[in-house]
Amino acid sequence: MSPRKTVLIVDDSPAVIDALRSAFEEAGYEAVSAGDGEEVFRRMATSDPDALLLDVYMPKLNGADVCRLVKAHPHWKKTYLVLMSSRISDREMDMYRRLGADEILKKPFDPANAVSMVAKAVGAAPAEG
Repeated sequence: MSPRKTVLIVDDSPAVIDALRSAFEEAGYEAVSAGDGEEVFRRMATSDPDALLLDVYMPKLNGADVCRLVKAHPHWKKTYLVLMSSRISDREMDMYRRLGADEILKKPFDPANAVSMVAKAVGAAPAEG
């Protein structure tokens, strides 16, 4: 049996983290979380996620800084990165794509859509058995 796929969810809203964690765990993924931009790198080092769901507006390091640093790191540059924001302009979306974001989700969104997006990019979580 192959190891479970891991998703790192980064948001300063516990409600967003809880909703996404539940959706990903129900789909068979391992879900880990971080509450701010600095904590991302500690979690990346310990969980080596297949996908990163990253809020744009966070304390300490914002989504642009985290995106830039993750995509510049030799080991993490291929990590599937989804930025999440409730307020993002088309110009900002273009900037985030240039920084390496693979997808952008506008809040509010259905957590099942995030799971589907990740599954298409990194593969579905293996079935338990």
